[in-house]
Amino acid sequence: MKKLLVLTDFSANSAHAETIALHLSAKLNADIILYHTLPYIPMALSNSEEPLVIESTDMLYESSQEQLKKEAGDLETLRTETAGRHIRIECKSGDGNLADNVLQLTSGEDIDMVIMGSRSGGAISHLLTGSDTSEVINKATKPVWVIPVTVEWNIPKKVLFATDFGATDLPAVDFLLDLAKAFNFQLEIIHVLRPDEVITEIGPEMAFRKFLAHRKLNCQQVFGERLQPTLQHYCAENDIDLLAMTHQHHSFVSKLFGRSASKAAIAQQQLAVLVFPPNFKYSLNI
Repeated sequence: MKKLLVLTDFSANSAHAETIALHLSAKLNADIILYHTLPYIPMALSNSEEPLVIESTDMLYESSQEQLKKEAGDLETLRTETAGRHIRIECKSGDGNLADNVLQLTSGEDIDMVIMGSRSGGAISHLLTGSDTSEVINKATKPVWVIPVTVEWNIPKKVLFATDFGATDLPAVDFLLDLAKAFNFQLEIIHVLRPDEVITEIGPEMAFRKFLAHRKLNCQQVFGERLQPTLQHYCAENDIDLLAMTHQHHSFVSKLFGRSASKAAIAQQQLAVLVFPPNFKYSLNI
């Protein structure tokens, strides 16, 4: 691990995620990039055709820089309480579209994960309702760790990866195996089979299970009438600390978030969620 990109909008939820990111960085031997994006402000013209918002935009930029430095200073203070190596905290800012900026930042090799807080409710609820989060996940090339404000920092002991046997799940499993080296967590993998699900091709499942066997892992089949409550119930019953999944076209996350009727069923999910974006690629470092 090299660097964690920690997104902030200066809210209490972001500050909470920053604190957890500090603990993560200590465990992962990673530095932190604390990042804030200024929203785009259209320029209005007066009769003299002189911009009216330049001054306010400059003031907004200066204010955001001061706040960014303050939050970095708060993290510097908390850093003294974390064990391990010295953690470098770097401040960066940009303007325009957050997701596009994250795409550019994560396209290199130095950033390993994106960390962001959720505004309210659980992380899954935030993925359903937070447009910024959805856009970041769609554009990022590194995993996005979404942290609800209700989640306190504890080293994850059990991580659940939900799969639909897609080929895009393979690099995600390898990433989680590398992550397990730092946290020493137990990785569980499940596939939720619904009564209305008709399996016409067993090739992807066989290939996925063969992939897992080479890594001394297995996948448990879980039955449930509805995908979302079944997943939520499994997490609660098995003391899962972190839920992980991929976000691809026709993937598990697409099925999870694709039905508006499902939103109420999972809105209270209080787990942190690690989402692997469509452009994610990874090779196991062993």
